[in-house]
Amino acid sequence: MKLISGIILGFVLTLSFGVMADNIPSPPPLSNQPPELQHYLRSIYENFHRLPVTTTNPDGSRRGKKGDMLLLQTGGNHYLEINTNSSNVWHGVQLTNTP
Repeated sequence: MKLISGIILGFVLTLSFGVMADNIPSPPPLSNQPPELQHYLRSIYENFHRLPVTTTNPDGSRRGKKGDMLLLQTGGNHYLEINTNSSNVWHGVQLTNTP
């Protein structure tokens, strides 16, 4: 009996937590909405996964929320910068093309 209950509970938990996804679907066509709203929704959809790009080091000079990310391009190098304390502390790693 415990085995069957465990299997059922595991199945239910798997279904309830396994539905997390990061991709959002394209907005549906809105025939009776103003074009401004359509443009706004399309803009959100197209830029959902784009990171802001900066050419100045954000560490110590740019405020952010913990977990914010941006791309730093300086001197021909590229860095992924992540805010770590909901203030102006950013940590980064250099991005390279090496396999």
